[in-house]
Amino acid sequence: MGGKGAALLVAASILAAIPSCSADANTTALAKKPKASLLSPVDTDRRVAVFFPLQGNVYPSENFYVQMSFGKSQNLYSMDIDTGSDVPWLPCQVPPQAVYPQPSTDKLIRCDDPRCKAVHASTHQKHKCKSPTRCDFKVEYHDGSSAEGVLIADTVALRLTDRSVVYPSVAFGCMRAHSSNPNGMLGLGSGEISIVSQLSSQGVLGKVIGHCLYSIGGGVFFLGDAGLPRTGINWAPMTQSNYYSLGSASLFSGSRSLGSSRSVLLDSGTTYTFFALQPYNNFISALTNEVSKQPLTRVNDHTLPCCWKGPKPFKSMSDVKQYFEASLELRFADGGASMTIPPENYLIISNKGNACLGILNGTEAGLDRDVNLIGDISMLDRLVIYDNDKRQIGWGSCDGLRKSVTSLL
Repeated sequence: MGGKGAALLVAASILAAIPSCSADANTTALAKKPKASLLSPVDTDRRVAVFFPLQGNVYPSENFYVQMSFGKSQNLYSMDIDTGSDVPWLPCQVPPQAVYPQPSTDKLIRCDDPRCKAVHASTHQKHKCKSPTRCDFKVEYHDGSSAEGVLIADTVALRLTDRSVVYPSVAFGCMRAHSSNPNGMLGLGSGEISIVSQLSSQGVLGKVIGHCLYSIGGGVFFLGDAGLPRTGINWAPMTQSNYYSLGSASLFSGSRSLGSSRSVLLDSGTTYTFFALQPYNNFISALTNEVSKQPLTRVNDHTLPCCWKGPKPFKSMSDVKQYFEASLELRFADGGASMTIPPENYLIISNKGNACLGILNGTEAGLDRDVNLIGDISMLDRLVIYDNDKRQIGWGSCDGLRKSVTSLL
């Protein structure tokens, strides 16, 4: 949701106006494709998946992205993975000038196509086009960036875990982006236009996605449900929502409650975590009290609003954890699963060697006051599975998946 129009519209990186720290307040060459039919039918009763290596990090790049191949081009296109929005799109000029290989007229999706209605629904627009022969739309983001263009259809290359290769046709935006981010966006929400829903409706893959974002950078992203761990996963029901929501949870710092129960959303497109005003203020107060007992000095570091300088520049998270000990815990309303957020999942080390808080004031950033949003930083080194088929979300260690998918990447 990190930034893209169909979801919460939270910035994929730090918001242009960073909330204050206060308790008051590109393409590369693709190897030659193996021969395969345009779309080899997949037996939906068998479990298959496709795994992609991720690039990027929380800091300093502030995004995680996958590279995918579309159409007849031998290029790989970088797309940020975003569970907070639906619309997949690539940066290109509206035809006839295109960065993405110029779409021919037959690739343009008409205004009366159901996929056009779906993209307008996901971007909260009226179903209206400038011409009946094309589907115009615009996505706008909370950080002020936007993209506009037309909806087109082309094939995407997918190498499945059974070693077959399929080339299903998918709809995506051919967009002119108004953003400093050169990447496209891989919308992974549950809307009809998302890549997940499109592939599922064609019987290519189950409606399951997931990721492991590594704290050292990079990671793994997958579509489908093959090759996933059967044990060691905490599951919670996916609540009825336009977003990936775990329902309500109370937030604790140690044994101290940080406020009343609030809805918890997971968003791979948002770099940092955002707490609503009450839990944010309470956490800042508790953290300030903890830090006051340590040889740390509050400093102005333009990386994030709350930063501290140690006796010497921090070089590793193990150095930081000597001074920050408190773990956060989300306790879900059903009394079942809980999610722990240790210091390494809410702090970063800036390029100045300072420890900076990667939890921001969501209310100040414009989020609903009853929402706590979990961003990339709090999902690092954690396998997260979004199972739309069974309407549940799971999380566990990345270790098992890291070992099992090495040969598939």
